[in-house]
Amino acid sequence: MKLRQSILIMAACVGTAFQLASCSEELGDSIFDTHQYPLNQSAYTFPLDTFVKVNFLEPYNMRFIYKMEYISSDKEKNLTPASYENSCKLAVLTKYLWYDSYKNMANEHDVFLKKYSPRIIHVIGSKNLNTSSGTETLGVTEGGTKVTLYRVNLLNPADIDNLNEYFFETMHHEFGHILDNTKLHPTPFNLLSNGLYNSAGWSDTPDSVAASQGFVSPYASSSYTEDWVETLARYLTRDSITLAKIYHSAEYEWETVDLADKDGDGSVTTKDYSTMLKGIVDIDTIGYLKEDQSGKGEHKVYRRVCTRDNNDFLVLGDDGKPQWKANGIGARQVLETKLQYVREYMQTQFGINIDQLRAEIQAKQFRKGSDGKFLEESYYSELTHRTEKRLLNALIYKDPVSGKSTMDVLLEELEKYKK
Repeated sequence: MKLRQSILIMAACVGTAFQLASCSEELGDSIFDTHQYPLNQSAYTFPLDTFVKVNFLEPYNMRFIYKMEYISSDKEKNLTPASYENSCKLAVLTKYLWYDSYKNMANEHDVFLKKYSPRIIHVIGSKNLNTSSGTETLGVTEGGTKVTLYRVNLLNPADIDNLNEYFFETMHHEFGHILDNTKLHPTPFNLLSNGLYNSAGWSDTPDSVAASQGFVSPYASSSYTEDWVETLARYLTRDSITLAKIYHSAEYEWETVDLADKDGDGSVTTKDYSTMLKGIVDIDTIGYLKEDQSGKGEHKVYRRVCTRDNNDFLVLGDDGKPQWKANGIGARQVLETKLQYVREYMQTQFGINIDQLRAEIQAKQFRKGSDGKFLEESYYSELTHRTEKRLLNALIYKDPVSGKSTMDVLLEELEKYKK
C-alpha cells in the first residue's frame, strides 16, 4: 500500500538486463590467484582488498570489485565510482546479510555458494538512470556470472527500507535469476497471472495496484521470470509489517482517478492533492498521488474502490465505515500460491528453507526484545498522513555495554588487516 513519488522514477531493474544465459554448467577452480595477499600493503585500500579476498574470493571464487571498471560498466551512462567508505560498508553487509545467511541455510553450505553465487559483484557509486523511460536500473546480471549494483554512494545502514529496496532485494533478485537459470522454476507458476503481465507499463503501476493484480511488486508484473524472482526477493527482505500491507492491498479493488485542478489556477499540482486530503477519514479513501514522469503534466490518484455519491464523496455503510470493494480475482490467494511455489522449489532444488532463511536475515536487521519478538516504534508518515509502525533497526543499535553497533563490529573485521 505504499506509493512514493520517488519510487516512480525507480524500477527494480530494466527488463533487458535480466535475459540470462544458462548457467547450468558448474564452474571449475578459480582462474584468479587466491593464495597471495595484495602486494601493496601500504595502500589505504589494503584492508578492504584483503577482506574481500579472504571472505569472497578464496572460499567462493567471487571477486568483489569496488574500483569501477569502465570497460565493464554501461558506457552510455555517466557513472561514478563507489566511495571507499561505502564500499567497505557494502562488503561487510553483503557477507553478513547474504553470503553468511545462505551458507547457514543451504544443505551444502560453502559448496552451495561456490557453485551458484556470481563470480563477480561489480559495485558502482552513482545511480543508473534511464532517461527515456523515467526508470532507474538498480542491478544487472550478466551471463549468470556477474552482478552489477549501483547507487552505492547513497547506501545508508540507518535506513533499513532503503538498504533492502536498493541493495539487498536487488542482490536476492539477481541471485534468484542465477538459480532459476540453473534449475528452472515450475511451469505452472507462469499461468497464475497469465494475461496480466505488462512489460511496457509496469513502471506506471503503484505497489497497491500491483498487489491487487496478484503481484508482490510493480516490476513483478513485467514478466513471469521477474515475477518469480521478485516473489523470492521481497519475501526474504521485507519485514512482517511491510508484507502485511502488501497482502492487505491485495484484498481490495483499486482504481485510477485523474487529479483535477482544485485551486482553479489552470494546472494540476501536489497542492490540489493536499486539498483533496482535507476532511478525509482514511488516506485509502482518497488514495495515493502519482505524478506522471513522461513530461505530459498528467497526474493520477490511485485509490481503493468504495461506494461514492455523485460528487465523488465517500458514502459510509450502516456501520459507519467505508464500503470497500473486495478483490475480484482473489489476488491475495494468488500471492500466497506464488510464494508456495517458490518455497517448494528452493527446498527441493537447493535444500533451502526460505522461511528459516528469511528469519535469519530479519533477525540480523531488526532488534528483538527479551521475549524474542521484534521491537516496534510508531512514527508519523508524510506519505499516509497518519501514525504508522516500523521495526527497530538492529544494524545501528549500540550495545549499552560495549557501546558498539553491529555495523561497528562488522567494520572492525577490516581493521585487523591494517598495517
